[in-house]
Amino acid sequence: MDNRECARLETQDGQPVMLSGVKLTGELRGLLFEASIEQRFYNPTRRNFEVVYTFPLPWGAVLLGIDVLLGDKQLSGTVIEKTLAEAGYEEALSEGNAAIMLEKNHDLSYSLNLGNLAANEHCVITLRYAQTMQYEQQGLRLLIPTVIAPRYGDDEQDGGLMPHQAPTHSLLTEYPFNLELRLHGELTQARVASPSHPVAVNFCSTEMGSVLTVTLARESSLDRDFVLILDKLAHTSMALAARDYAQSDSVAVLASFCPRISAGEPNNTAVKILVDCSGSMGGDSMDAARRALQAIVKQLGKGDHFSLSRFGSNVVHRSRGLWTLTNATRLAAERWVGDLEADLGGTEMEAALISTFNLAKAVTSDVLIITDGEISAIDSTIASAQKSGHRLFVVGIGSSPAESHLRRLAETTGGACDFVAPGEAVEPAILRMFARLRSPQLKEVSVVWPEGAKPKWVSPMAASIFDGDTVNVFGFFESAPQGKIHLLGKCGVDATPQEFACAHINEELQDAPTISRMAAAVRFESDDVNSEATPLAVAYQLVTDKTNFLLVHERDEAEKPVDMPDLYKVAQMVPAGWSGAGSVLYSMAPPILDACQSDDLSMPAMCRRVSSVSDASSDYLDVPAFLRTSGRTIDHRDSQYWSESDHYTGLTPLGVSTWLSTAPPTGWPKSYRELRRMGLGVWVVDWLEFTFGNEDGRPIAEATVVEAFLYVISKLDIRQSQDKSQGLIKGLKATVLQMKNRLMGTTKVRTSDVDFDLAEKIVVALEDMTTDQWPEQVFALVDATHVSFSECEQSVSHF
Repeated sequence: MDNRECARLETQDGQPVMLSGVKLTGELRGLLFEASIEQRFYNPTRRNFEVVYTFPLPWGAVLLGIDVLLGDKQLSGTVIEKTLAEAGYEEALSEGNAAIMLEKNHDLSYSLNLGNLAANEHCVITLRYAQTMQYEQQGLRLLIPTVIAPRYGDDEQDGGLMPHQAPTHSLLTEYPFNLELRLHGELTQARVASPSHPVAVNFCSTEMGSVLTVTLARESSLDRDFVLILDKLAHTSMALAARDYAQSDSVAVLASFCPRISAGEPNNTAVKILVDCSGSMGGDSMDAARRALQAIVKQLGKGDHFSLSRFGSNVVHRSRGLWTLTNATRLAAERWVGDLEADLGGTEMEAALISTFNLAKAVTSDVLIITDGEISAIDSTIASAQKSGHRLFVVGIGSSPAESHLRRLAETTGGACDFVAPGEAVEPAILRMFARLRSPQLKEVSVVWPEGAKPKWVSPMAASIFDGDTVNVFGFFESAPQGKIHLLGKCGVDATPQEFACAHINEELQDAPTISRMAAAVRFESDDVNSEATPLAVAYQLVTDKTNFLLVHERDEAEKPVDMPDLYKVAQMVPAGWSGAGSVLYSMAPPILDACQSDDLSMPAMCRRVSSVSDASSDYLDVPAFLRTSGRTIDHRDSQYWSESDHYTGLTPLGVSTWLSTAPPTGWPKSYRELRRMGLGVWVVDWLEFTFGNEDGRPIAEATVVEAFLYVISKLDIRQSQDKSQGLIKGLKATVLQMKNRLMGTTKVRTSDVDFDLAEKIVVALEDMTTDQWPEQVFALVDATHVSFSECEQSVSHF
C-alpha cells in the first residue's frame, strides 16, 4: 500500500478546503442581466464527503439552469417537488450514489448539497440566473453578493433555517473569486466604476455591436459583494414580449416603466432616523454610516421634523419626540453623528423599530434606518413594521449587507432601499432617498394594455412608486399585445387618474425563455396561485420553497463507499470590514500590522487589519490629559452616579460632583467635547451650549460656560446635600453673592475667571435638580426645537 500523502489544500487549523473557487460571468443588456456562477469543488481527503455550501443570489434573481461536471462526466438533473427531492437525495446517498440537490432557504439564500463526493474527486457546478435591473434616477447599480455575513440571533429558531443550511464562518479560510462582465448596447456609453473592487475596463466593437468588458484588476476573494455603478444613463420606458416556456400558445410580456412624477412645491418631511450601532457595524460600516448621516443632516431643510435614535442590544433616543430643524438642532445632530460608535452590542432591530415607531405616534412620519441588516429574525421585524403603518426607507451599509432582508423590509412597507459600499460616495444615495421621502405618493396605480389585449395574469403593482425609479410589470397573454402600454395613477387627494409613463411593445417575439420564467417566478410569489404554486414551479423549472433541483448519478459498485459520507459545511469568509475586522479601504500611509498578527503574514488578508502610524499616534494625542489619568472612575452600575435610559445616558448630578471632588481643578474639562468625554450626557452638554452659549446674539466662549457650570456643581455644600438627600438641592438656592463670598477664600476652586452672572443663571435653571436626575428643562433642548404633535401634523403631509 502506498502511504505517501498527496498535496492538498488546508486551512491553518488543518481542515480541508473543498471549495476551490468561484467565477462569475455575466451579460448586461438594457434591463436584463444574465449570469453564470461556476463553483469548483475538490475533495482532497481519502474519505467520501457530503459537501453543503450555502450562498446568496441577488434580490429578484431567478435560477434558469444548473450544469454539473462530476469528474469528466457532464450530468443534468431536474426540478421536482421538495419532499420528493429530499427523499430521492437521501436514498441516493444511502445506496452509495452521488447526488446533488439545490434548495432555496427561508431567508432567500440557497444551499447546494453535494452528496458522496469521492476521494480526490473534482466537481464543477454552474448555476445560471437572470434578474431585471432597477434604474434609479439616471443610474444603475449592479450588486453581486458573494458572502453571507454573520447574523444576530438564532438562524434556526429566528431565521427558519435547517441546521445544515445555517452558515458558519471562519477567519482562516480564503476562496478565490473571479469575474467578467460584458455590457452591451447603450450601456457601453455609461460611466462605469466599482467602489468594491479594482476593475479593468476594455471597449471593443464586434459584428453584434459594441461591447464593454469589465474584469477584476487583481486577485480577489469571496469576502465582499461586487458592486458596479453605471450612471449618466437615459433610461426610457420599454416593453418586451417572448414565447412562453411552459405553454407554447401563450406569450409573456415584461413592461418596464420609468415614471416621471412632478413633485410641485417642495414637500416638508417628518422622519425618524434610526442607525445601527451594533458590533457588526464596526470599522468600515460605521464610517459609511457616519458619512451617510452627515449627508442626511445636510438634506434636512426648514420645515422638516426629525428624531435621532441608535440601537444595538438596546435603543437610545436622542429626543423624546420630533425636533423641528433649527441651527441648534442641526448642530446637535451633527455632534451626535460625530460621536457614534458601534458599541451597543447585538442587533435587536425589531425592538428598536417598535420603540422608534412609538415616538410621536400621533404624527404622520416615515422611518429612515441605516443598517447592515444582519439579523435572523427578519420575518417578525417585517410584521411589526407593517403593523406600525410607517414607511421604511433603508440605507444598507457595509461590504456585504443582507440585501434580501433590507429590500423586503422597505418594499413591504411602501418605502425604498438603497445601498452604500465602503468607500462609495454616500451623497447620491442620500439624495435619491430624500427625493423619494419628499415625493408625493401615487395611488390607485394601474396598467392600461393596448386595445384588445386581455392579460391572463398581471403581476401586482409595487406598494410605492417614486419618480425616476424603474417599475417592472409582468403579464401572460394569449397572443402578443401590439401598441402602447400606459402607467396610470392618482397624485393627491381627489385627483383624477393621469399618465406617468408609456412604453411601446416591440412586435418581435423573443425566443429565449428567460422572460416567461421570470414572470412565472413573480407569479409564484403572488397571492393568487395557492394550490397551483407547486405545479407552476415544476412546469417552469423554478427552485422555490416548494421545489428543489435534484441530480442523481449512479456509481459502479466498485466506486460506492462502504459507509455514509461525512458532513462538510463550507464555511463563509468573514466579510471585509465586518465588525472592524479588516477593511475594504486601503491606507495611504505606511501600513503597520496589529501586534497579534505582525509575525504572521500568511493569514488571509481579511484577518490583517491595516492601520496608519500617524492615525495611531493622533488617536492617542486626541485623548484629553484629564482622561489619560486613572483612579477617578465612576461606578456605572450605581444609579446614584450614572443614569442609563432610552433618553439619557451619562453622569448624574451627584456623579459629576463626585468626579470633580476627586480631580484637581487644573484637570477639569475646558470644552463641551471634554464634558462629553468625562461622561456627562449629550443632553446636558447641548443644553449648556444652546441655553447659555450666547447672549443677545453674542456668542459666549464654551470655556466660560463650562467653567461656570463646573463651579456651581463643585460647591462643597451642594455635594454634601446631595449625599444626604434625593430631594431638591437646596444649596443651589443661595445667591451668587453668597456663593462668591463662601468660595473666594477656599483653595479648592479657582474663581478669578468665573462669570458669576452666568453662574447665577445656571443656578436658577438647575433649581429642580435632584441628586440622580437633571431638571426636566434640560431635555427640551430649546423651546423652539421640540415640535408639538398638532404643529407637526399641520406642516407635514403625504400626498
